Amino acid sequence: MSQQLSATLEDYLETIFRLEHKRRFARVRDISAALNVAKSTVTTALQSLSEKGLVNYQPYEPVTLSAEGRDKAGRIVLRHGVIEDFLRNVLSVEAERANAIACGMEHAIDRDALDRFVCFLAFVGRRRQEGESWLDEFRRFIREGTAEKTCEECMQQYLESAGIEQ
Repeated sequence: MSQQLSATLEDYLETIFRLEHKRRFARVRDISAALNVAKSTVTTALQSLSEKGLVNYQPYEPVTLSAEGRDKAGRIVLRHGVIEDFLRNVLSVEAERANAIACGMEHAIDRDALDRFVCFLAFVGRRRQEGESWLDEFRRFIREGTAEKTCEECMQQYLESAGIEQ
């Protein structure tokens, strides 16, 4: 029963997954508070997820993920974590912003692109352990640019040389 889910339903699975890890189950009110939506909205989403076989849901009872739901939610959490790690630790995006951006990107990235992110992060981690400083140089470049150009000017030059229209 491997169907595509909307970004919204993926957010529900991710939230239930996180709540289950804290308490072993989720309640409608906890999901409502975590996603900042009305309880009636949560109920509608849970009914949809239940019909898809992704959650175990009965009105007024705790909610849990089915085996398939746990698998899907785990993949969503993985995508989110990898993207957030890249944004924070490579691009030096502030933590709260990185989390918010990752929430949007996690729904769009496919498996091959995610694998490339992980491969790149593993490479960066290995280089960091070997004492290479290119990542530190990159971070300094983001903050300060170079002696001749700002980061913005270099980005403009790159876009023009790559033939990317703005």
